[in-house]
Amino acid sequence: MSTTGQVIRCKAAILWKPGAPFSIEEVEVAPPKAKEVRIKVTKLSHSFCHSVENVPLA
Repeated sequence: MSTTGQVIRCKAAILWKPGAPFSIEEVEVAPPKAKEVRIKVTKLSHSFCHSVENVPLA
C-alpha cells in the first residue's frame, strides 16, 4: 500500500529536553514538501540506537 501524498501515523522516539530520556509516542507525519523525503526504517541496529543517543544537540 502506497502512502504517497498522505499523512501517516507512526511511532517516534521523542526527546523533549536535553538530558531527558526518550519518549516513544505516536505522531502524525505530513507528506514531504519540495526537497524533502520521507523514509521508512524497518529495523534499527543496536549500534545505531546508541549513536543517535550520543549526537550533540545544537
